[in-house]
Amino acid sequence: MRSQIATRLVVIVLASCVLFASSGVAQTSNRTFAVELVVTKDKKSIETDADIIFGEKTVRIVPDKASLKRETREFAYSDIRFADRSYSKKPLFSVGGGITTVVLTSLIVPFIAVPFLFIKKKKHWMTVRTESDYAVLKLGDRNFRQIAAEFETHGVKVSELKEAEK
Repeated sequence: MRSQIATRLVVIVLASCVLFASSGVAQTSNRTFAVELVVTKDKKSIETDADIIFGEKTVRIVPDKASLKRETREFAYSDIRFADRSYSKKPLFSVGGGITTVVLTSLIVPFIAVPFLFIKKKKHWMTVRTESDYAVLKLGDRNFRQIAAEFETHGVKVSELKEAEK
């Protein structure tokens, strides 16, 4: 008797899991990953913990610290012109993307270059740019592939940039 009840309970739980996983609710829920966002603060660039949230039509990058909430970025997938991924000591930019980033930086924060912190170990970086805004992200060693795949799933081509051999 008890084994029949336990068996039925397991079947009900498994059926519920399958139904939820295949439902529209599970498929349209936002995907969130922990990253670090590079922001300019007091003429220096700092890396701050943030979440990247993939929605249906937009991607949001939200800093964890309340004092940096104004650095939140939201990009419509259709507006993203470049999404560059690199594995290097500092973020790499494509030629067009680098020029765009320098121009945007000089317009937003005049006479301040975005100096990146000295980093000894190679990290996974992603730069996302639209016509008028950009974000530089340091990705985790475990989630960089998933983040790139999320962009690709939403129609954004992710270019991989390689460091020049010395």
